Amino acid sequence: MSQTLLGLVARQGLGAVLYWVAQGVLPLGRLGRAAARSVLAAVVWLEPSHQKARAYYDYLQALRIFPRGETEEALKLLRRAHRAVPDDETLHLDWAVALTMANHYERAIDVLEQLASGEQARTELQFWNALGWSYLRTGRFPAAETAAKQASEYGVASSELRLIRSLALVGEEGWVNKDGIADVVNKQPRALGMLLEFIYYIASIGKRTEAEDLLAALPADNRPHAWRIVTQHSLSADDIETARWSLQKLGQLVPNSVDGLMLGCEIALRRGKMTEAVDKAHRAATAQADELEVLEIAGRVMVLAGQREEAFRYMTSALAEGSRDALAGGVVALHMLAQERLDDARSVFRVQRSGDELACLYAHTATAEVLKAEDDLAEAVALAQQAWEFWDEMPQWARTEAVRQDIVSSLTQIAQAAVDTDNKPVSQDAEELLCRLREVASAPDTR
Repeated sequence: MSQTLLGLVARQGLGAVLYWVAQGVLPLGRLGRAAARSVLAAVVWLEPSHQKARAYYDYLQALRIFPRGETEEALKLLRRAHRAVPDDETLHLDWAVALTMANHYERAIDVLEQLASGEQARTELQFWNALGWSYLRTGRFPAAETAAKQASEYGVASSELRLIRSLALVGEEGWVNKDGIADVVNKQPRALGMLLEFIYYIASIGKRTEAEDLLAALPADNRPHAWRIVTQHSLSADDIETARWSLQKLGQLVPNSVDGLMLGCEIALRRGKMTEAVDKAHRAATAQADELEVLEIAGRVMVLAGQREEAFRYMTSALAEGSRDALAGGVVALHMLAQERLDDARSVFRVQRSGDELACLYAHTATAEVLKAEDDLAEAVALAQQAWEFWDEMPQWARTEAVRQDIVSSLTQIAQAAVDTDNKPVSQDAEELLCRLREVASAPDTR
């Protein structure tokens, strides 16, 4: 017992020393944070009950994964870290900034307003940028202008704060300081992203005249590209009406552009206008027959429309141009498998491919069919189950009848082949998959 107690004391002592080492290197920039993260991992292993070590480890993990797109997990870690060390204003501020960057503006405002009572935060540029921007993106224009003014009272100034103040006046009074906004964007290129996001926002709340006036602050040569980005912002927010309006503005500047046709494809798909989407896809691909992105989008439209031969044609061309799209790979491989070209289908996946849920659905299904052809039914069923998970994750507009028929047919054949195997776990998994597929196959098309 005494040896166990001595071991515990030794671990706690070493953990305490390492914790203070981590605290010492933490402020030393990116390399310091990387070193601190490794040291804190050791502290957590030595002393799992060390709450502060766990909190700062969570904090540093969050800063590491947030830029990789693991947004919600990073926010969860930051929130947990803040609860454990609520008096650390740096950690608190980083959490608030992350909330702002993740578009959780209401929650960010709550956190930032708590920080406003502290002296440290009010001297930080990040604090005022995040607070002013969060106010802007929630329509609190007077509060955004006040925040920008207060920042200057604390000796904090930046191009972003100048822009926030100008944009607040647009939202509040409808007045656009074109020269001032153009000056900020010219001096600080990243301010352009803020401007275009705000243009989308005020257009989405009905201030379309102001949105047009704001975009007119940009040089004429840059305006078509700006309207493309506003349209993409709208689609990302699933705001189809604003997307249609901004695409119309793009069309007025550059009629029948390939970019406009491709954006029009997506808008038409989301509205269920399949004939229109197919027409625009063909026109875009005819105009730029060797452009990889155009070929991939045209192929995607044909997949959703059920035009299998056309989908295969476009996706084959995309692969020839070097596409790494999982949808292109899946579509081409399934077509080859239907022609009993197993080796050709297998070769499609010799390079790493990626894509969204629709892409993964087709790629996983094609790979499962390859495994079935190789008599590896256990792996085929496992991959078929994974493939089907992507169906539930796809947006409703992408679950077309053509996709349902393609995938249900392929996965049913795989599951049916595995039902009568001697491997009971595989057989049971196949039966379960068959039941799920039959439910979807018999369900009415509710799109």
